[in-house]
Amino acid sequence: MNLIALMLLAPFVLPQEPPKPEQEPKIEEKSEAEVAAEEPSEPVTDESPYLAVVGATIHTVSDGEISNGTLLCKGRRILKIGTNVTVPEGAEVIQADGMHVYPGLVAVNSSGIVSGRGASLRDSYDPFARNVALGLAGGLTTVQAGGAVAKLVRDSIDDVLLAETTWVTLNYSTSNPGSRRTLRAKLAAARDYIREVDYRAQLEKMGEKELPPEPSKSGVDEKYLNLLQNKSMAKFNATNMNDLLGICDLLDDFPMQSVIFGGLEAWTVASKIGRSGAKLVLTPRRKRWADEQLNRESGWSIENAAKLVEAGVEFAILPAATNISTGGIAGRDLLTLPMEAAFAIRGGLSEEAALRSITIDPARILGVENRIGSLEIGKDADFIVTDRELFDYRAFVEWGVVNGRIAYDKQAEPYFAHIRPRPAPTPSEIVEEVRRTLKEGSSEDNSEIE
Repeated sequence: MNLIALMLLAPFVLPQEPPKPEQEPKIEEKSEAEVAAEEPSEPVTDESPYLAVVGATIHTVSDGEISNGTLLCKGRRILKIGTNVTVPEGAEVIQADGMHVYPGLVAVNSSGIVSGRGASLRDSYDPFARNVALGLAGGLTTVQAGGAVAKLVRDSIDDVLLAETTWVTLNYSTSNPGSRRTLRAKLAAARDYIREVDYRAQLEKMGEKELPPEPSKSGVDEKYLNLLQNKSMAKFNATNMNDLLGICDLLDDFPMQSVIFGGLEAWTVASKIGRSGAKLVLTPRRKRWADEQLNRESGWSIENAAKLVEAGVEFAILPAATNISTGGIAGRDLLTLPMEAAFAIRGGLSEEAALRSITIDPARILGVENRIGSLEIGKDADFIVTDRELFDYRAFVEWGVVNGRIAYDKQAEPYFAHIRPRPAPTPSEIVEEVRRTLKEGSSEDNSEIE
Protein backbone atom coordinates (compact mmCIF):
# COMPACT_ATOMS: atom_id res chain seq x y z
CA MET A 1 0.00 0.00 0.00
CA ASN A 2 1.54 3.37 -1.00
CA LEU A 3 2.04 6.36 1.27
CA ILE A 4 -0.83 8.43 -0.16
CA ALA A 5 -3.31 5.59 0.45
CA LEU A 6 -2.08 5.28 4.03
CA MET A 7 -2.55 9.00 4.61
CA LEU A 8 -6.12 8.85 3.26
CA LEU A 9 -6.93 5.91 5.45
CA ALA A 10 -5.28 7.30 8.56
CA PRO A 11 -8.57 8.53 10.14
CA PHE A 12 -9.88 4.98 10.08
CA VAL A 13 -6.82 3.29 11.60
CA LEU A 14 -6.81 3.02 15.34
CA PRO A 15 -3.47 3.26 17.14
CA GLN A 16 -2.19 -0.06 18.35
CA GLU A 17 -0.57 -0.76 21.68
CA PRO A 18 3.07 -1.83 21.65
CA PRO A 19 3.46 -5.59 21.72
CA LYS A 20 3.70 -7.15 25.15
CA PRO A 21 6.45 -9.61 25.96
CA GLU A 22 5.41 -13.17 25.28
CA GLN A 23 4.92 -15.50 28.20
CA GLU A 24 5.38 -19.22 28.24
CA PRO A 25 1.96 -20.76 27.65
CA LYS A 26 0.63 -23.09 30.26
CA ILE A 27 0.02 -26.45 28.64
CA GLU A 28 -2.85 -28.53 29.94
CA GLU A 29 -2.71 -32.17 29.02
CA LYS A 30 -6.00 -33.73 27.89
CA SER A 31 -6.97 -37.30 27.50
CA GLU A 32 -7.55 -38.70 24.00
CA ALA A 33 -11.28 -38.98 24.76
CA GLU A 34 -11.48 -35.29 25.69
CA VAL A 35 -9.68 -34.24 22.53
CA ALA A 36 -11.90 -36.43 20.35
CA ALA A 37 -15.04 -35.05 21.98
CA GLU A 38 -14.17 -31.47 21.12
CA GLU A 39 -16.05 -30.23 18.05
CA PRO A 40 -14.08 -28.28 15.44
CA SER A 41 -14.81 -24.57 15.57
CA GLU A 42 -14.72 -21.83 12.96
CA PRO A 43 -11.38 -19.98 12.67
CA VAL A 44 -11.19 -17.03 15.05
CA THR A 45 -10.92 -13.82 13.01
CA ASP A 46 -12.15 -10.24 13.22
CA GLU A 47 -14.30 -10.91 10.15
CA SER A 48 -18.02 -11.47 10.69
CA PRO A 49 -19.08 -15.11 10.10
CA TYR A 50 -22.34 -13.90 8.53
CA LEU A 51 -23.13 -13.40 4.86
CA ALA A 52 -26.57 -12.25 3.73
CA VAL A 53 -28.23 -11.94 0.34
CA VAL A 54 -31.06 -9.40 0.55
CA GLY A 55 -33.93 -8.49 -1.76
CA ALA A 56 -33.73 -11.34 -4.27
CA THR A 57 -36.17 -14.00 -5.44
CA ILE A 58 -34.90 -17.17 -3.78
CA HIS A 59 -35.41 -20.42 -5.70
CA THR A 60 -35.04 -23.07 -3.01
CA VAL A 61 -35.74 -26.10 -5.30
CA SER A 62 -37.03 -28.06 -2.29
CA ASP A 63 -39.67 -25.59 -1.06
CA GLY A 64 -40.71 -23.27 -3.86
CA GLU A 65 -39.77 -19.62 -4.35
CA ILE A 66 -39.50 -16.71 -1.91
CA SER A 67 -39.98 -13.25 -3.37
CA ASN A 68 -38.00 -10.32 -1.95
CA GLY A 69 -36.38 -12.69 0.50
CA THR A 70 -33.22 -12.86 2.55
CA LEU A 71 -30.79 -15.76 2.69
CA LEU A 72 -28.50 -15.65 5.73
CA CYS A 73 -25.40 -17.80 6.10
CA LYS A 74 -23.19 -18.36 9.09
CA GLY A 75 -19.82 -19.88 8.38
CA ARG A 76 -20.21 -22.63 5.82
CA ARG A 77 -23.92 -23.28 6.38
CA ILE A 78 -27.26 -21.71 5.54
CA LEU A 79 -28.71 -20.29 8.77
CA LYS A 80 -32.04 -18.73 7.75
CA ILE A 81 -34.19 -18.21 4.65
CA GLY A 82 -37.32 -16.06 4.51
CA THR A 83 -38.86 -12.62 4.23
CA ASN A 84 -38.49 -11.60 7.89
CA VAL A 85 -34.86 -12.46 8.51
CA THR A 86 -32.83 -10.07 10.64
CA VAL A 87 -29.32 -9.48 9.31
CA PRO A 88 -26.76 -9.34 12.15
CA GLU A 89 -24.72 -6.18 12.55
CA GLY A 90 -21.40 -6.40 10.73
CA ALA A 91 -22.55 -9.11 8.33
CA GLU A 92 -21.32 -9.00 4.75
CA VAL A 93 -24.35 -8.10 2.63
CA ILE A 94 -25.06 -8.75 -1.04
CA GLN A 95 -27.78 -6.32 -2.07
CA ALA A 96 -29.58 -8.29 -4.78
CA ASP A 97 -32.78 -6.33 -5.44
CA GLY A 98 -34.50 -7.71 -8.52
CA MET A 99 -32.03 -10.58 -8.84
CA HIS A 100 -32.41 -14.34 -8.36
CA VAL A 101 -30.72 -16.80 -6.01
CA TYR A 102 -30.34 -20.47 -6.97
CA PRO A 103 -28.45 -23.43 -5.51
CA GLY A 104 -25.04 -23.82 -7.09
CA LEU A 105 -25.17 -25.92 -10.25
CA VAL A 106 -23.82 -29.47 -10.12
CA ALA A 107 -22.01 -31.20 -13.00
CA VAL A 108 -22.35 -34.95 -12.62
CA ASN A 109 -19.30 -35.34 -14.85
CA SER A 110 -16.57 -32.88 -15.87
CA SER A 111 -13.11 -32.64 -17.41
CA GLY A 112 -10.38 -30.04 -17.32
CA ILE A 113 -11.72 -28.14 -14.31
CA VAL A 114 -10.19 -30.17 -11.48
CA SER A 115 -7.53 -32.87 -11.71
CA GLY A 116 -6.50 -35.92 -9.73
CA ARG A 117 -8.32 -39.06 -8.68
CA GLY A 118 -10.22 -39.73 -5.49
CA ALA A 119 -8.80 -38.18 -2.36
CA SER A 120 -5.63 -37.15 -4.23
CA LEU A 121 -7.69 -34.46 -5.94
CA ARG A 122 -7.05 -32.26 -2.92
CA ASP A 123 -3.30 -32.38 -3.59
CA SER A 124 -3.58 -31.29 -7.23
CA TYR A 125 -6.39 -28.75 -6.92
CA ASP A 126 -5.54 -25.28 -8.25
CA PRO A 127 -7.87 -22.65 -6.75
CA PHE A 128 -6.44 -19.97 -9.06
CA ALA A 129 -7.02 -21.91 -12.28
CA ARG A 130 -8.87 -20.06 -15.04
CA ASN A 131 -11.33 -22.92 -15.54
CA VAL A 132 -12.32 -22.80 -11.87
CA ALA A 133 -13.22 -19.12 -12.25
CA LEU A 134 -15.04 -19.76 -15.54
CA GLY A 135 -16.94 -22.67 -14.01
CA LEU A 136 -18.17 -20.35 -11.27
CA ALA A 137 -19.03 -17.74 -13.90
CA GLY A 138 -21.25 -20.38 -15.50
CA GLY A 139 -22.98 -21.11 -12.18
CA LEU A 140 -21.12 -24.30 -11.24
CA THR A 141 -20.15 -24.76 -7.61
CA THR A 142 -19.66 -28.56 -7.59
CA VAL A 143 -18.23 -30.94 -10.19
CA GLN A 144 -17.49 -34.66 -10.34
CA ALA A 145 -14.25 -35.84 -11.91
CA GLY A 146 -11.80 -38.67 -11.36
CA GLY A 147 -13.97 -40.50 -8.86
CA ALA A 148 -14.32 -37.46 -6.61
CA VAL A 149 -16.89 -34.73 -6.01
CA ALA A 150 -15.18 -31.36 -5.68
CA LYS A 151 -16.25 -27.84 -4.79
CA LEU A 152 -14.95 -24.90 -6.79
CA VAL A 153 -13.40 -22.95 -3.94
CA ARG A 154 -11.12 -19.98 -4.61
CA ASP A 155 -7.95 -18.75 -2.91
CA SER A 156 -7.81 -21.91 -0.78
CA ILE A 157 -7.57 -25.69 -0.94
CA ASP A 158 -9.60 -26.26 2.21
CA ASP A 159 -12.88 -28.16 1.92
CA VAL A 160 -12.42 -28.90 -1.77
CA LEU A 161 -13.23 -32.60 -1.57
CA LEU A 162 -16.91 -33.19 -0.88
CA ALA A 163 -17.07 -36.96 -1.45
CA GLU A 164 -15.62 -39.86 -3.41
CA THR A 165 -17.82 -41.67 -5.90
CA THR A 166 -18.24 -45.43 -5.64
CA TRP A 167 -19.30 -46.17 -9.20
CA VAL A 168 -18.72 -49.55 -10.82
CA THR A 169 -18.81 -49.39 -14.63
CA LEU A 170 -20.69 -52.35 -16.13
CA ASN A 171 -20.88 -53.37 -19.79
CA TYR A 172 -24.27 -54.80 -20.70
CA SER A 173 -24.62 -54.08 -24.41
CA THR A 174 -26.60 -56.20 -26.87
CA SER A 175 -23.58 -56.05 -29.16
CA ASN A 176 -21.56 -58.17 -26.71
CA PRO A 177 -23.61 -61.19 -25.54
CA GLY A 178 -20.56 -62.87 -24.01
CA SER A 179 -19.99 -59.94 -21.68
CA ARG A 180 -23.67 -60.00 -20.69
CA ARG A 181 -23.48 -63.69 -19.73
CA THR A 182 -20.30 -63.15 -17.70
CA LEU A 183 -21.81 -60.21 -15.82
CA ARG A 184 -24.96 -62.14 -14.97
CA ALA A 185 -22.93 -65.09 -13.70
CA LYS A 186 -20.83 -62.87 -11.41
CA LEU A 187 -23.88 -61.08 -10.05
CA ALA A 188 -25.62 -64.42 -9.47
CA ALA A 189 -22.62 -65.71 -7.50
CA ALA A 190 -22.65 -62.60 -5.32
CA ARG A 191 -26.43 -62.83 -4.82
CA ASP A 192 -26.20 -66.50 -3.80
CA TYR A 193 -23.47 -65.71 -1.29
CA ILE A 194 -25.56 -62.92 0.27
CA ARG A 195 -28.58 -65.24 0.51
CA GLU A 196 -26.53 -67.96 2.24
CA VAL A 197 -25.11 -65.45 4.72
CA ASP A 198 -28.59 -64.09 5.46
CA TYR A 199 -30.03 -67.61 5.86
CA ARG A 200 -27.32 -68.60 8.33
CA ALA A 201 -27.83 -65.37 10.29
CA GLN A 202 -31.58 -66.04 10.52
CA LEU A 203 -30.99 -69.54 11.87
CA GLU A 204 -28.58 -68.21 14.45
CA LYS A 205 -31.09 -65.56 15.50
CA MET A 206 -33.76 -68.24 15.96
CA GLY A 207 -31.46 -70.18 18.30
CA GLU A 208 -30.66 -73.11 16.01
CA LYS A 209 -27.73 -75.10 17.37
CA GLU A 210 -26.73 -76.89 14.19
CA LEU A 211 -25.77 -74.19 11.73
CA PRO A 212 -24.56 -74.68 8.17
CA PRO A 213 -20.88 -73.86 7.57
CA GLU A 214 -19.87 -70.29 6.84
CA PRO A 215 -20.44 -69.61 3.12
CA SER A 216 -17.29 -69.48 1.03
CA LYS A 217 -16.31 -66.27 -0.76
CA SER A 218 -14.39 -68.22 -3.36
CA GLY A 219 -15.31 -66.98 -6.83
CA VAL A 220 -17.27 -64.02 -5.44
CA ASP A 221 -16.11 -60.58 -6.58
CA GLU A 222 -16.24 -57.95 -3.83
CA LYS A 223 -17.38 -55.18 -6.19
CA TYR A 224 -20.51 -57.12 -7.12
CA LEU A 225 -21.26 -57.73 -3.45
CA ASN A 226 -21.02 -53.98 -2.88
CA LEU A 227 -23.42 -53.34 -5.74
CA LEU A 228 -26.07 -55.75 -4.47
CA GLN A 229 -25.68 -54.44 -0.92
CA ASN A 230 -26.12 -50.83 -2.16
CA LYS A 231 -22.63 -49.81 -1.08
CA SER A 232 -21.77 -48.83 -4.66
CA MET A 233 -23.62 -47.58 -7.73
CA ALA A 234 -23.61 -49.30 -11.12
CA LYS A 235 -22.76 -47.09 -14.09
CA PHE A 236 -23.99 -48.07 -17.56
CA ASN A 237 -23.62 -46.46 -20.96
CA ALA A 238 -26.64 -46.97 -23.22
CA THR A 239 -28.36 -44.92 -25.90
CA ASN A 240 -30.61 -47.23 -27.93
CA MET A 241 -33.84 -48.88 -26.84
CA ASN A 242 -32.54 -52.47 -26.89
CA ASP A 243 -29.64 -51.73 -24.56
CA LEU A 244 -31.90 -49.74 -22.23
CA LEU A 245 -34.42 -52.58 -22.06
CA GLY A 246 -31.61 -55.06 -21.39
CA ILE A 247 -30.36 -52.98 -18.46
CA CYS A 248 -33.90 -52.75 -17.07
CA ASP A 249 -34.23 -56.55 -17.25
CA LEU A 250 -30.89 -56.93 -15.47
CA LEU A 251 -32.04 -54.58 -12.71
CA ASP A 252 -35.27 -56.56 -12.32
CA ASP A 253 -33.21 -59.67 -11.55
CA PHE A 254 -30.47 -57.90 -9.59
CA PRO A 255 -31.85 -54.73 -7.94
CA MET A 256 -29.12 -52.16 -7.30
CA GLN A 257 -28.49 -48.45 -7.44
CA SER A 258 -27.68 -47.50 -11.01
CA VAL A 259 -27.14 -44.58 -13.35
CA ILE A 260 -27.29 -44.76 -17.14
CA PHE A 261 -25.34 -42.26 -19.23
CA GLY A 262 -26.81 -41.57 -22.66
CA GLY A 263 -30.51 -42.46 -22.77
CA LEU A 264 -31.04 -41.07 -26.26
CA GLU A 265 -34.04 -43.36 -26.87
CA ALA A 266 -35.13 -43.45 -23.22
CA TRP A 267 -38.42 -41.74 -24.14
CA THR A 268 -39.49 -44.91 -26.01
CA VAL A 269 -39.25 -47.06 -22.83
CA ALA A 270 -39.72 -44.39 -20.12
CA SER A 271 -42.19 -46.41 -18.04
CA LYS A 272 -39.88 -49.44 -18.01
CA ILE A 273 -36.95 -47.33 -16.83
CA GLY A 274 -39.16 -45.75 -14.18
CA ARG A 275 -40.06 -49.16 -12.74
CA SER A 276 -36.40 -50.25 -12.70
CA GLY A 277 -35.40 -47.33 -10.45
CA ALA A 278 -32.45 -46.41 -12.67
CA LYS A 279 -31.34 -42.78 -12.89
CA LEU A 280 -30.20 -41.18 -16.14
CA VAL A 281 -27.72 -38.59 -17.36
CA LEU A 282 -29.08 -36.91 -20.50
CA THR A 283 -27.88 -34.53 -23.18
CA PRO A 284 -31.13 -33.13 -24.64
CA ARG A 285 -29.49 -31.70 -27.76
CA ARG A 286 -27.67 -34.89 -28.75
CA LYS A 287 -29.51 -36.02 -31.87
CA ARG A 288 -29.87 -39.17 -33.93
CA TRP A 289 -32.60 -39.41 -36.51
CA ALA A 290 -35.15 -42.21 -36.42
CA ASP A 291 -34.42 -45.42 -38.34
CA GLU A 292 -37.10 -45.62 -41.02
CA GLN A 293 -36.49 -49.37 -41.44
CA LEU A 294 -37.79 -50.07 -37.95
CA ASN A 295 -41.48 -50.53 -37.23
CA ARG A 296 -41.14 -48.88 -33.81
CA GLU A 297 -40.35 -45.46 -32.39
CA SER A 298 -36.64 -44.72 -32.48
CA GLY A 299 -34.07 -41.97 -32.53
CA TRP A 300 -33.95 -38.65 -30.75
CA SER A 301 -36.92 -36.68 -29.41
CA ILE A 302 -37.04 -33.16 -28.03
CA GLU A 303 -39.65 -34.51 -25.58
CA ASN A 304 -37.26 -37.08 -24.09
CA ALA A 305 -36.78 -35.33 -20.73
CA ALA A 306 -40.46 -34.39 -20.37
CA LYS A 307 -41.62 -37.98 -20.95
CA LEU A 308 -39.11 -39.30 -18.43
CA VAL A 309 -40.48 -36.94 -15.77
CA GLU A 310 -44.00 -38.26 -16.46
CA ALA A 311 -42.68 -41.79 -15.86
CA GLY A 312 -41.05 -40.82 -12.56
CA VAL A 313 -37.44 -41.10 -13.77
CA GLU A 314 -34.83 -38.93 -12.07
CA PHE A 315 -32.12 -37.55 -14.33
CA ALA A 316 -29.29 -35.06 -14.53
CA ILE A 317 -28.66 -32.94 -17.61
CA LEU A 318 -25.17 -32.64 -19.02
CA PRO A 319 -23.91 -30.96 -22.21
CA ALA A 320 -22.21 -32.90 -24.99
CA ALA A 321 -18.82 -31.49 -23.92
CA THR A 322 -17.99 -31.85 -20.23
CA ASN A 323 -15.25 -29.23 -20.24
CA ILE A 324 -15.09 -25.42 -20.18
CA SER A 325 -14.79 -24.07 -23.71
CA THR A 326 -13.88 -20.57 -24.82
CA GLY A 327 -14.56 -21.33 -28.47
CA GLY A 328 -17.54 -19.03 -28.59
CA ILE A 329 -20.29 -21.59 -29.32
CA ALA A 330 -22.65 -21.10 -26.39
CA GLY A 331 -24.46 -24.00 -24.83
CA ARG A 332 -22.28 -26.91 -25.88
CA ASP A 333 -20.14 -27.14 -22.76
CA LEU A 334 -20.27 -26.63 -19.00
CA LEU A 335 -19.79 -22.86 -19.23
CA THR A 336 -23.46 -22.52 -20.22
CA LEU A 337 -25.01 -25.61 -18.62
CA PRO A 338 -28.44 -23.96 -18.13
CA MET A 339 -28.81 -23.61 -21.91
CA GLU A 340 -28.76 -27.40 -22.27
CA ALA A 341 -31.57 -27.65 -19.73
CA ALA A 342 -33.42 -24.79 -21.46
CA PHE A 343 -33.49 -26.88 -24.62
CA ALA A 344 -35.35 -29.60 -22.72
CA ILE A 345 -37.83 -26.90 -21.60
CA ARG A 346 -38.58 -26.30 -25.27
CA GLY A 347 -39.55 -29.99 -25.43
CA GLY A 348 -42.14 -29.63 -22.68
CA LEU A 349 -40.03 -30.03 -19.53
CA SER A 350 -41.17 -27.71 -16.73
CA GLU A 351 -38.73 -25.08 -15.47
CA GLU A 352 -38.96 -26.63 -12.01
CA ALA A 353 -37.87 -30.05 -13.33
CA ALA A 354 -35.16 -28.44 -15.48
CA LEU A 355 -33.75 -26.68 -12.40
CA ARG A 356 -33.77 -29.95 -10.48
CA SER A 357 -31.86 -31.64 -13.31
CA ILE A 358 -28.84 -29.38 -12.78
CA THR A 359 -29.02 -29.05 -8.97
CA ILE A 360 -30.61 -31.59 -6.63
CA ASP A 361 -30.95 -34.55 -9.04
CA PRO A 362 -27.23 -34.70 -9.96
CA ALA A 363 -26.51 -34.26 -6.24
CA ARG A 364 -28.65 -37.35 -5.59
CA ILE A 365 -26.82 -39.32 -8.25
CA LEU A 366 -23.52 -38.35 -6.60
CA GLY A 367 -24.88 -39.17 -3.13
CA VAL A 368 -24.35 -35.65 -1.72
CA GLU A 369 -27.92 -34.35 -1.68
CA ASN A 370 -27.73 -33.95 2.11
CA ARG A 371 -25.11 -31.23 1.60
CA ILE A 372 -25.87 -29.46 -1.69
CA GLY A 373 -28.43 -29.17 -4.49
CA SER A 374 -31.11 -27.11 -2.73
CA LEU A 375 -31.35 -24.09 -0.44
CA GLU A 376 -32.30 -25.41 2.98
CA ILE A 377 -31.37 -24.48 6.54
CA GLY A 378 -28.32 -26.47 7.60
CA LYS A 379 -27.11 -27.26 4.10
CA ASP A 380 -23.84 -25.98 2.70
CA ALA A 381 -23.98 -22.31 1.69
CA ASP A 382 -23.31 -22.96 -2.00
CA PHE A 383 -25.40 -20.76 -4.28
CA ILE A 384 -25.35 -18.30 -7.17
CA VAL A 385 -26.96 -14.90 -7.67
CA THR A 386 -28.06 -14.11 -11.23
CA ASP A 387 -29.24 -10.86 -12.75
CA ARG A 388 -32.09 -12.59 -14.61
CA GLU A 389 -33.91 -15.88 -14.33
CA LEU A 390 -31.47 -18.73 -14.85
CA PHE A 391 -32.94 -20.05 -18.09
CA ASP A 392 -32.96 -16.65 -19.77
CA TYR A 393 -30.10 -16.84 -22.29
CA ARG A 394 -29.13 -13.27 -21.33
CA ALA A 395 -28.61 -14.14 -17.65
CA PHE A 396 -25.23 -13.67 -15.98
CA VAL A 397 -23.99 -14.94 -12.65
CA GLU A 398 -23.26 -11.87 -10.56
CA TRP A 399 -21.95 -13.72 -7.50
CA GLY A 400 -21.03 -17.31 -6.76
CA VAL A 401 -20.82 -18.37 -3.11
CA VAL A 402 -19.10 -21.57 -1.98
CA ASN A 403 -18.95 -22.66 1.65
CA GLY A 404 -20.44 -19.34 2.74
CA ARG A 405 -17.74 -17.23 1.07
CA ILE A 406 -17.91 -15.22 -2.14
CA ALA A 407 -15.87 -17.22 -4.62
CA TYR A 408 -16.87 -15.27 -7.71
CA ASP A 409 -17.85 -11.65 -8.28
CA LYS A 410 -18.56 -10.71 -11.87
CA GLN A 411 -17.37 -7.15 -11.31
CA ALA A 412 -14.02 -8.31 -9.94
CA GLU A 413 -13.20 -10.84 -12.69
CA PRO A 414 -11.93 -9.98 -16.19
CA TYR A 415 -14.30 -12.22 -18.13
CA PHE A 416 -17.75 -10.58 -18.16
CA ALA A 417 -17.41 -7.46 -16.02
CA HIS A 418 -17.77 -5.21 -19.10
CA ILE A 419 -21.21 -6.65 -19.99
CA ARG A 420 -24.04 -4.88 -18.16
CA PRO A 421 -21.84 -3.80 -15.23
CA ARG A 422 -23.54 -3.19 -11.91
CA PRO A 423 -23.93 0.43 -10.71
CA ALA A 424 -20.72 1.87 -9.30
CA PRO A 425 -20.46 1.81 -5.48
CA THR A 426 -21.06 4.99 -3.50
CA PRO A 427 -18.16 6.74 -1.73
CA SER A 428 -19.34 5.42 1.64
CA GLU A 429 -19.39 1.87 0.27
CA ILE A 430 -15.85 2.33 -1.06
CA VAL A 431 -14.64 3.58 2.32
CA GLU A 432 -16.30 0.66 4.10
CA GLU A 433 -14.73 -1.83 1.70
CA VAL A 434 -11.28 -0.25 2.17
CA ARG A 435 -11.66 -0.41 5.94
CA ARG A 436 -12.69 -4.06 5.77
CA THR A 437 -9.79 -4.95 3.47
CA LEU A 438 -7.34 -3.08 5.66
CA LYS A 439 -8.65 -4.86 8.75
CA GLU A 440 -8.29 -8.27 7.10
CA GLY A 441 -4.79 -7.48 5.88
CA SER A 442 -3.75 -6.28 9.33
CA SER A 443 -5.11 -9.47 10.89
CA GLU A 444 -3.37 -11.75 8.38
CA ASP A 445 -0.01 -10.02 8.36
CA ASN A 446 0.00 -9.27 12.10
CA SER A 447 1.78 -6.02 11.28
CA GLU A 448 1.40 -2.43 12.44
CA ILE A 449 0.60 0.58 10.27
CA GLU A 450 2.50 3.63 11.41
